[in-house]
Amino acid sequence: MNKKTIITILLALVAMAGQAQVKCHVVGTVADGVERQTFYVAQQGTADNDDARWTEVNVKDGRFSLDIAADTTEMYEMIEDRWQGGHFALFLVENDTVRITITPEDDGEYQSSDDARLEVTAGGPEQEKWLTMQRMSKALFGQEAEAIERKLDSLYEDDHVYSEAYRRLMEEREKYDRANPDHVHVLETIYARMDSMKHDKSAYSPETRKLMLADDSLHAQVDAWTKAYKADHPMLYGLLYLEARMLYAYDDINEVRPYLDEYHQLYEHLFPEHPAHHRIALKERGLRLQPGQTYFDDYEAATADGETVNVGSLYRGRVAIINMWGSWCGPCRAHAKALIPIYEKYCDAGLTVVAIAREWNMDSFRRAMERDQYPWPSLVDYQDRYGVWEKHANKNGSGKILLIDRDGTILSTSNDAEELEPIIKKALNIE
Repeated sequence: MNKKTIITILLALVAMAGQAQVKCHVVGTVADGVERQTFYVAQQGTADNDDARWTEVNVKDGRFSLDIAADTTEMYEMIEDRWQGGHFALFLVENDTVRITITPEDDGEYQSSDDARLEVTAGGPEQEKWLTMQRMSKALFGQEAEAIERKLDSLYEDDHVYSEAYRRLMEEREKYDRANPDHVHVLETIYARMDSMKHDKSAYSPETRKLMLADDSLHAQVDAWTKAYKADHPMLYGLLYLEARMLYAYDDINEVRPYLDEYHQLYEHLFPEHPAHHRIALKERGLRLQPGQTYFDDYEAATADGETVNVGSLYRGRVAIINMWGSWCGPCRAHAKALIPIYEKYCDAGLTVVAIAREWNMDSFRRAMERDQYPWPSLVDYQDRYGVWEKHANKNGSGKILLIDRDGTILSTSNDAEELEPIIKKALNIE
């Protein structure tokens, strides 16, 4: 083999490496009665509301189509509205054709003229494995599920869903105005009582509680059957669907734990080259950022001027508050502003604040810094370049506050300044 041939082969390999390995064709039909004529598609979990990674899909004469190129098989979502969310369909991008049908959604009195039901009806080999499981589950359990749903619908129509005690609370709630500051405390008390009644099911009539028990029992049967089926029929869709469920659990370790257990039992050693394993490992690592655990400091962010810095170098060996916020996040900014008097009170004793803003618009960031008058500088993770939120298992959430001791131990994850102050004083050895 001569030198010219070797160079030609190398150039071909480089060109191949730059090309997408998966090319998927998506086609769909939209039934009469669906008013919405624009939908959006993106890789699941990668695009935020105003992100350019959404692809706009326009319907013409009741049909639509698009082509997706990807480096590997991943889960994508088609959604009604990238700003408001709404109904959606998940599908795998494979070297094949995916078919989606969109029909009017029948939600009774809550139905909007824009509501639509999105359903994947066919796809590539891995998608078909999942669809086969769904069809089998419907054949086994569908009739019983539909019977329970019909009975619940009947109770709603007859206004027999809630108990008398809960109905009285609902009537009491209507006496107050949410916009009136004087009514806020009363309404919070009423809503707390309503939530408590829903939790212990005393909010519901005896007929409703009976149906809810039947529904819980049926779901337990479906879950057991589905888990057994997935154990006997390994499928990539199952892994990526599990990752999607984790994403929407935000940063609650207790909510995510069942998904992590299933991952370790069924998927940890399957499809070893797929990048989902790395993403799930990041999620699990971030979820373990709880009081008593050691905080990691091996990640980076940028200064407001764009210089990359190691975050750990800014607080290592000090009592520090890690404040993850964003100009777009009202609650985050409120919690951060509540920290200002705490910081000013104890900064001379050794307390430091390391703020990291997740931003898509630097002008908005600068305006928020100026308006809120933080006495500390802030790093920036612009357009998730450094993946700071993902590393903290908070990719789909808002902000986060962590109080770190000198040795790196997490002392608190509370965002309440009053709760943090005594812990800070103890860490700084202040009487």
